[in-house]
Amino acid sequence: MSDQDEPGEDDAAQAFVALQAEVASLRQAVESLPAIVESATRVTDYTPTLGAVVKVLTQVEARIVAIQDHPALKMTPQQHGRAIGRAGAEVFGDAARAMRDEADAMKRERMHLAGIVGEVLGRHARRRREVWIGIGGVVVGMVVFLFATLLWSTTRQF
Repeated sequence: MSDQDEPGEDDAAQAFVALQAEVASLRQAVESLPAIVESATRVTDYTPTLGAVVKVLTQVEARIVAIQDHPALKMTPQQHGRAIGRAGAEVFGDAARAMRDEADAMKRERMHLAGIVGEVLGRHARRRREVWIGIGGVVVGMVVFLFATLLWSTTRQF
């Protein structure tokens, strides 16, 4: 029986040692609990962060009010369409006026160039006429001279 008593005592001793270790770890946990509770319940000061958030929200609110008061938001889709149509017509009208002005300027330049070309061609034609008139005058003069010479020579022989 003493053999049986020994293993039981040994198991009891081991259980006691294990119980002591568990109690020691529980004591440590209980002793550190106030520090953990204090750190968990400590209130963080969010005042600077909240101040910055409030400042940004105030700026956003001012922008939203400015956007909200914009006349474009008070217009209906039909009014927007008419405004876009008017703007398009105005731009198209400006472009048409500019093209018309350029076309008129080109017409004036074309007329000016036509005048210059006409003047040059007129001078050329006048010179050609003068040359032909000169040649005709020389030919007529030679014919008259020939007739006059013939006539004079025939009247001298009689």
